Amino acid sequence: MEVSVVIPTLNAGERLRRLLLSLREQTIPLEIIVVDSSSEDETPEIARRYAHKFMTVRREDFNHGLTRNLALSRAEGEVVVFMSQDALPEREDTIETLIRPLERGEVVLSYARHIPPPGTRPPEVFFRLFSYPPRSEIRHAGMLREHGLRVFSNSNVCAAYLKEKLLEIGGFPRVILSEDLYAAARLVLAGYRIMYNAEARVYHAHHLTLKGMFQRYFSIGVFYAENRWIKEYGGRGDTLRFFLQEMLFLAEDEAFWIPYAVAENMARLAGLLLGMNYRIFPKSLLPALSGYRHYF
Repeated sequence: MEVSVVIPTLNAGERLRRLLLSLREQTIPLEIIVVDSSSEDETPEIARRYAHKFMTVRREDFNHGLTRNLALSRAEGEVVVFMSQDALPEREDTIETLIRPLERGEVVLSYARHIPPPGTRPPEVFFRLFSYPPRSEIRHAGMLREHGLRVFSNSNVCAAYLKEKLLEIGGFPRVILSEDLYAAARLVLAGYRIMYNAEARVYHAHHLTLKGMFQRYFSIGVFYAENRWIKEYGGRGDTLRFFLQEMLFLAEDEAFWIPYAVAENMARLAGLLLGMNYRIFPKSLLPALSGYRHYF
């Protein structure tokens, strides 16, 4: 199968160079496509040097769904891998491992495990361990009654799609974020199987402030408010389980981080709840609450 890799960028700098060099050293040939949101640093020059295709959109026109669709329209591969600029494959065979279940016809979507890089804060280390466990799992609609929203879990930090099936569901929608969750939900509900592929690993973690955490989860709340059909599948107690396990994890060797982790979880919850009710706020406040200036 021919494989294209799509990377949206904004002021990625040296991170992009490391990623593109790593992709060029993968064990299978890749078409590399960078779509940039009018970066002000050396990102365009790096992309032109190391990628096969380079596209630019105005920063105010960027959208997590529609911008990826634009790059998708230029991709020649039967499989399209979406990556983020701050991810880095762990091994030279990461992409080959990621797409193998698609080549075998087992699934139409395969997404990678996130490994926190050295120096990641302990609460974020736990988040990655909790959300991306060491065991792979194939998911399908028959699991929804027991597992709810977890069945739709997906991450375009590093995710491979059969292009034909992604186009079949209309690609990605215009969303504030969580375009990956939306696509996974549509594929599962269309009767396809998707996979969390723990054998394919990328280094990735967030380093958000409490403000950034609130804004991210406010935006997730906006996504759920605009796509209530997804939220209706509901969770299965993961929020409480996450909090309790995080406290136990930190208590072992990193108890100093417990107060920060509590504040972080409060920011998550407050952001999510307020975001799900974002329509009660004046429109002028929404860019500051979400961190997205051009969405509303």
